[in-house]
Amino acid sequence: MRRSFSRFSPLFSKSSKSSSPRKFPSTGFELIDQSEKVEEERLPHYNRDEYYPMKTGDVIHGHYQAVAKLGYGTTSTVWLSHNLWDQQYWVMKVHTSTSKYNHELVIYQHLANHTEDHPGRKHVQEFHTSFTLKGPKGDHGVFVMAPLGMSLRSLQEIQRTGIFQEELVNVHSDNLLIGIVDKSVFSAVEENEIQKPSPRKVIDDTVIQASQYMLGGKGPLILCDLGQARIVSDSSEQRGNAMPMPYRAPEVILNMLWGKSVDAWSTGLLAWDLLKGESLFKVYSHESKELNYAHHLAAITALIGPPPPELVQTAKSRVNTGTKTARTPLYD
Repeated sequence: MRRSFSRFSPLFSKSSKSSSPRKFPSTGFELIDQSEKVEEERLPHYNRDEYYPMKTGDVIHGHYQAVAKLGYGTTSTVWLSHNLWDQQYWVMKVHTSTSKYNHELVIYQHLANHTEDHPGRKHVQEFHTSFTLKGPKGDHGVFVMAPLGMSLRSLQEIQRTGIFQEELVNVHSDNLLIGIVDKSVFSAVEENEIQKPSPRKVIDDTVIQASQYMLGGKGPLILCDLGQARIVSDSSEQRGNAMPMPYRAPEVILNMLWGKSVDAWSTGLLAWDLLKGESLFKVYSHESKELNYAHHLAAITALIGPPPPELVQTAKSRVNTGTKTARTPLYD
């Protein structure tokens, strides 16, 4: 029986299946010019010192050998790993050294206690264990999780037209990955990284590798990357950031109280992305959140008209009462 994502499993002990680490090539790959920005380097506010300098072939925590890079984000890189103690494959999500409080771990702990019989549990990435990795510039939290295929965003990018057919869109596409059905793809990816190593850029002691796509059959859609998730009940309301910037509802942008209805807003924007191949709203400024939010609100107004009067009044009253968290230019 498949281990539930909601269980925090103990680390495997050594068994008769234990194997030695494989040797990965140190030559024979395309060397990317140092002037070209690669993968996480393209992200706003990228700081090389915050990322753990992982390389294929590295053995982490004594028995997880990194065999291929699968992805990256503002707070982590993701690696396919081979557990040398039992020959299972897992994904290591290696967080930056500045990610001291990990909200995503809190979410998985909540799911562990509340979703045993929930029908949606099979559509959330399986969490295995976590540990801390010592890096040259600080400590890095590591999640060990079930491997998944490419994201909907990546699948969209390789479509001939760059869009999905309308009948396929019923569901942030970067947070939806395709489940793996054919698990032989794991060893194939590992072997491919040995026979034809990925392009990479070398800066001093840091190697930034190109990520591999991984697709192993027509698996179910799996929700992952829960760092922006929130725990809410039917009646509870939240305040603060949630969801990636282009998908945020007006009440989130204005730092007002919000509830589960903001999911409907972001789901609609996701459907637009998949059908049209581009976002309806964008990140307008990487330097100033206030300027970005002001442009975002203006774009929403230009598209669908002025907001409801009660929303404007609530937002203005927060400023009039001296609320420190009202951070965005308001509607006039």
